[in-house]
Amino acid sequence: MKQVVIISIICFLALDAMSQTIIDDSVYYNPSGNLNKTSQELFKAISQGESNDTIAEKYYKLAIELIKTSNYSKAEFYLQKAIEYASKSKSNKRLPDYYRELARIQENQKKRKVAGDNYENAYQYSNENTQAQINLNDANRMRSSTNPYDELEFLNQNNAILSNSNSYSNEKFQNYNQIADINLSLNQTDEALKNYSNALNEVDDQSNEALKIKSDIANLMVQTKNYDEALYLQKEIVEQSNKISEVEVQVQQMRQLSDIYFSQNITQEGLQVLKDAYTLAIKKGSVSEARKSLIALISHYKKDKNNEEIISLYEDFITNLDSLILKDQSLIDVKLFELTEQKIRELEKERVVKNKIIEQKNHNNLLLFLLVIMLIGLILITVASWLSVKKKNRMIALQSLRREMNPHFIFNSLNSVNQFIASNNELEANKYLSSYSRLMRNMMENSNKDFIPLSLEIEQLKKYLELEKMRFPDKFDYRINIDEEIDTDIVKVPNMIIQPNLENAIWHGLRYRDSIGFLNVSFSIIGKHVLLEIEDNGIGIEQSKMLKTHHQNMHKSRGLKNIQERINLLNKIHKSGIKFEVIDKDNGKGVKVKIIWKNN
Repeated sequence: MKQVVIISIICFLALDAMSQTIIDDSVYYNPSGNLNKTSQELFKAISQGESNDTIAEKYYKLAIELIKTSNYSKAEFYLQKAIEYASKSKSNKRLPDYYRELARIQENQKKRKVAGDNYENAYQYSNENTQAQINLNDANRMRSSTNPYDELEFLNQNNAILSNSNSYSNEKFQNYNQIADINLSLNQTDEALKNYSNALNEVDDQSNEALKIKSDIANLMVQTKNYDEALYLQKEIVEQSNKISEVEVQVQQMRQLSDIYFSQNITQEGLQVLKDAYTLAIKKGSVSEARKSLIALISHYKKDKNNEEIISLYEDFITNLDSLILKDQSLIDVKLFELTEQKIRELEKERVVKNKIIEQKNHNNLLLFLLVIMLIGLILITVASWLSVKKKNRMIALQSLRREMNPHFIFNSLNSVNQFIASNNELEANKYLSSYSRLMRNMMENSNKDFIPLSLEIEQLKKYLELEKMRFPDKFDYRINIDEEIDTDIVKVPNMIIQPNLENAIWHGLRYRDSIGFLNVSFSIIGKHVLLEIEDNGIGIEQSKMLKTHHQNMHKSRGLKNIQERINLLNKIHKSGIKFEVIDKDNGKGVKVKIIWKNN
């Protein structure tokens, strides 16, 4: 007898140790290997650098698989990872679902405060009014007292909101379930049965969720001593689970059926169902359910002190253990899942390091970009300053060249006044001096301008030509022609360019004629340009050179050079496109000057 007891104790301890080291139902129950499959999909998504939204959804699906195994702590971790990735996305469309599922599993773990916070987060991110209100009610429910009546109030509010919608079947199922659980805690069995039935109406009758609700209803019938109804319903559940469920669910429902038999003291039937459950678990290769069924059988045999059956069961279990483990796909899936988890953690670490490297690289690139921008800005400022100085220098040079022309004109004019006075022609001297002063005043007022209106230029040219006619009364006549298309108030002409050419025509050509000459000045439009033509019938350039002294020729050359230099400066400063041409007509019949510029 002692040997039997010792063997029983050893076997029981070995079985219990095996149950702790080989299998942990909350971690390893994995119907159809979905947990491992989902973890592999997550690993693939991370390794291939999928979008944050995609990785977040894979984490969420993995958490759902873990919730099915009641492994809430790991499911909580993976949901937090899903939220972490979804928060990096611009859309954040799935965040309300992730936060709500996280709050639910925290509620299942009695973490009411953090569950309330995450229901609140789900409310904050909800875009749909019904879902938002349900999340807010659940947040308030978690933050209220643990009084079950207070919780019922919030759940009933959710029920009223959901009843107005044709969708949200899963939410309705969860809500009715929670209400029924609280009804049970308050011994409101009729209300609990009613709400379990309502929950059953929200799910597919041929689903594991439906089986669970029916199982809860059967338990409720046992509590209310409706044994016959409970037995009938549980047999139906076992039959249905054999058709639609994995072996784990089948064995669990068979054990529940045996419990109902035992509650009615129908021991033989109960034991037979337990044996069938144990045999099914061995046959299908479920170590976990075989262990649980074995422990349940041994527990009943101990009450009857049937040590022979106990030892026989242990021997059978130990004999079948190796093949059982080999057949149990869930153990393989668990090992694969653990390996995949390790790979995922390593990938996450690599991703963090990679992101830090990318952030540092982006930071360095940004710094380099800013430095380049600053350098370009400095270069642009330097170039702009240089161009500004260059333009100012050109403006100064232009002003200087214009001022250079004034002394010559002033000298010639004063010389003419002196001639009038010397010849005792005081009246003509006064008249000349008066006209000269008005002309000089106009010229001085506009001396700092690069361009002036054509109307003002013509006025000054007429005054100048009148002065020259007073000086050389019998040497020339003149005419100024203006194209009808020209608006003299709008068209601008380069300042102090035309008058020196008129002066050259008079002083170096027309005044040497034996008879009266003619000076023609005409303005016309050619496309987008203004054309000025100055034509005289003087003695021409070559003959003029022969009549003049070296000093006079140098002065004339300097005058033309001054005009050309000012034209070059105006073209550089204003992009005026001014062209200047002096043509000596054939056979000493005079000179023709052409000046053309853009009509801005």
